[in-house]
Amino acid sequence: MDKQMQSMQEMRNKLLAARTPEERSKLMAEQMKLMQGGMDMMGSMGMGGMRGMGPMAAASAPMDMTTRQQMMEKRMEMMQSMMQMMMDRTAPAPAAK
Repeated sequence: MDKQMQSMQEMRNKLLAARTPEERSKLMAEQMKLMQGGMDMMGSMGMGGMRGMGPMAAASAPMDMTTRQQMMEKRMEMMQSMMQMMMDRTAPAPAAK
């Protein structure tokens, strides 16, 4: 999840630095794929936390409250980052210099 968050931040920086509408359009398509990957990751985590870690993970290793809280916080961070990326998409493109 940390790698996904880093990738999303890097994409946001690239998008904000885009100089031309063509460059911005290309980056927006890449950003959409990255966001879809993040949504898939969060979906596999679910509220149960360990669902995405294999069929027997939740049954054989119950998650303690600290780990569950950390995963929930990371999930919230990722959702906040995605919302910011969506807001960036609706913002007008910066004027070319």
